[in-house]
Amino acid sequence: MAEWLGHRDPGITHQTYAHVMPDAPGRLRSLMDAVFTMQIELDPPRKFEAVVEAD
Repeated sequence: MAEWLGHRDPGITHQTYAHVMPDAPGRLRSLMDAVFTMQIELDPPRKFEAVVEAD
């Protein structure tokens, strides 16, 4: 996610967005469980231009 957003450090992404998605870790665990047990199949992410972070 950090790379998609153009952040050099994933910590910046976490500090910026973690508070708006407090349930994200649980949702990710559920998604990954479903993928690994082959209950669902994921499509690869689409490539898009990264936003450049201001220095």
